[in-house]
Amino acid sequence: MNGLKNKTIVRVLMFVLLTSTLSMCAVFGQELKATVNKDKVQLGEPFELHLTARLAPNSTIKFVPAVSELAALQNDEKDIALEVTTAFSDSSNSTQEATIWTGKYTLIAWETGKITIPIQKISINDSTYLFNATTVYVNPQTIGAKNELFDIQEGFSNVSTDYTLLELLQKYWYFVAIALAAIAGLLWWWRKRKQKTVQPIVVLPLDVRALNAIDALDNKKLWTKGQLKQHYTELSHILRSYMSGRYQLNLLETTTFETKALLKQVGVNEATISSYLLLLKQADMVKFAQSSSDETTLINNSRLAKQLITSTTPTDIK
Repeated sequence: MNGLKNKTIVRVLMFVLLTSTLSMCAVFGQELKATVNKDKVQLGEPFELHLTARLAPNSTIKFVPAVSELAALQNDEKDIALEVTTAFSDSSNSTQEATIWTGKYTLIAWETGKITIPIQKISINDSTYLFNATTVYVNPQTIGAKNELFDIQEGFSNVSTDYTLLELLQKYWYFVAIALAAIAGLLWWWRKRKQKTVQPIVVLPLDVRALNAIDALDNKKLWTKGQLKQHYTELSHILRSYMSGRYQLNLLETTTFETKALLKQVGVNEATISSYLLLLKQADMVKFAQSSSDETTLINNSRLAKQLITSTTPTDIK
């Protein structure tokens, strides 16, 4: 209850401050406006925040943009962050009558519902002014068909139960061969009266399994079969599974910001985190935002994924 009361007080103060700032802008002939290019978007769909300021001629402007995340509110109560997908850009055009300054963010919301982008600050002639808050509604439906993730060595198939004996033999001949080989081995053991030596199962290291999985994925060349999204879905899952196993975390279902926070907690350096999140972001853009990717980019992403795995493998187990 106290937290809700405090938030209400803060919003009232911000409203008063915004009203005062707008009044000052009107007095000094300045016009500030913030707008979004889309009122409604789907989850993972980029949208733009436009900032426009009409100022007196020869005005001095200073604006410090957000770099990777822009603070926002979900349903007017939960603090969230919007992902800045491209670097903030701005331009200024001066005439004898006025100076027009414009700035643009390209953003993605990974939360649903009513998303409010709060007022943005700008310094004009060493004085601080505020743009108005803006609102966008995010639909929970993602862009495109979202494929389910699966384990590195796991496959799925529909098996019919109506087989003839011949079809069963043709389909599962290797089981028959294994059975015959087992019988022959037992007969040999019985004849020689020697104890059968059980060969230990060799479990490959985590990094070797992940690297082999990427090689196997590349060899399938799914993008040549019209399955580009499937390729990036598998690559994304291989990376998530590897990082989960390497740092003893569950990163398969976490958001970008949760993943970043968890990796920081276990001491992963910023460069490694940035490389990992960049690969996931490129995969998500293809899966959810209907982006395209050529073969050169695919091969380069596989190479970067392998470098990430190699660089995060402890030297004592390489």
